[in-house]
Amino acid sequence: MLSLSPQQVHIWLVDPTTVTDPNLLDLYAQLLTPDEQAKWQRYRFDKDKHQHLVTRALIRDTLSRYEPAVAPADWRFELNPHGKPAIANPLRQPLYFNLSHTQNLAALAVTRKAAIGVDVEKIKPVEQVRGLAERCFANEEIRYVFSGEPESLLRRFFKVWTLKEAYIKAFGCGMSLSLHSLVFNPLADPLVVRFESHHEDHPGAWTFRHWAVGAEHLLSLALNVPEQRSIGVEIFQGVPLSGAISPTLAYSLSK
Repeated sequence: MLSLSPQQVHIWLVDPTTVTDPNLLDLYAQLLTPDEQAKWQRYRFDKDKHQHLVTRALIRDTLSRYEPAVAPADWRFELNPHGKPAIANPLRQPLYFNLSHTQNLAALAVTRKAAIGVDVEKIKPVEQVRGLAERCFANEEIRYVFSGEPESLLRRFFKVWTLKEAYIKAFGCGMSLSLHSLVFNPLADPLVVRFESHHEDHPGAWTFRHWAVGAEHLLSLALNVPEQRSIGVEIFQGVPLSGAISPTLAYSLSK
C-alpha cells in the first residue's frame, strides 16, 4: 500500500507505446468493464485502442496501490453531467484522480485532498498557432505567447493551453466552459488565474503548477485548494501491473 497524505499529490507517467508485452495487454483487457470493452472496440485505429487499454490499466492498478482492498478489476466509476469520472466505490478516505494523455505520454494525478486536474501535451507544431491563440486566449495571454524568443513560442503556447485545460478538467465542466472564461498570468509566481464575470468561481481557491516532463512534454496541474506551498508532488514512472514502478522525480508545488 502506498501512503498518500492530504499534503501530497502523486503523478504517474507511462508511455503507452512502450507497453508491448502480449501477456500484460491480455491482462489489461480482462480488467475492462463491459462499457469500457465497448468503447475500446469502437476505436478505429490500433494506436487509440492500445492507448485506451494501457490508460485504463494505469488507472485501475494505481488506485489499488492506495486502496489495496479494492482489486484493479473491481474499481467502478460514475460520470458527472459533463463526463468527468469519479470513484463510485465506498472508501475509508477520499481519493481523487484525473488522467491526461498525449503523443507518447499518459499522466495520472492522484490526491486525497480535493478535486484535481492534470493536462499533458507534447510540444509540437500547431497549424495556425496565432489564430488558435486568438480564438482561445485573452489578450494578455496572447502577448505572453508571442512576445518572447521565437524558438520557445510553442513552449509558451502550450504552457497557457495546459493550465487552462487542467483547470477545466479539475472543475469538471468539460468544454461547456469557454477557455476565454479564465485568464492566466503565466509569469506570476505562484501562478494566478482571473475568472471572467460570467464564471462563478474564486481564483483564491486554486493552486496551479506547471513544469516540463522531459524534453518534449509539458504538464500542468490544478488543485482545488488555496495556494499551499507545503503540498508536495512526487512523480512515478512504470508499466501498470508489471511491478516495474520507480520514483523518477520529486517536486514541491512551490517550485
